[in-house]
Amino acid sequence: MFRTIPFNLRENAERGREVLEKALEFMADQPFNPMGKVSSALSPFRVDVIDTETAYELFAELPGFYKEQINVSYDDNNYLRIRAERPENEMQVKYLCRERRSGQFERTFLIDGIKKEDVSVSYENGILHIMMPKEEERDNRTVFDID
Repeated sequence: MFRTIPFNLRENAERGREVLEKALEFMADQPFNPMGKVSSALSPFRVDVIDTETAYELFAELPGFYKEQINVSYDDNNYLRIRAERPENEMQVKYLCRERRSGQFERTFLIDGIKKEDVSVSYENGILHIMMPKEEERDNRTVFDID
């Protein structure tokens, strides 16, 4: 069978949701995005990022996690990755309603121009707070004196 749809939600709901989230995240990164509010509702967890003169501050809602279940990393390609994992419930129970997801939750952000060694991460009352001090802007110009 030939399908032009990139995913089949009925046969593979979880994978389809991941593809849709990535597409919405791409749209949200575009200037004047019309989908900003929609993409934040479909993301694995909600995030606010504040740009101040001296730092970027990121606040992520991760209720119900222990700090040991959360991993924050920053790689050489300037990607900040927040990953949280909630294990599957191993008890054999019959759910009447199940809205809390389990498994791995991840968001990635491209953030450059920060001092990696001065980044601070804290977690309190379900809110992950990442403080990323900005590097001082360097003027790469050389000014020459005229003789």
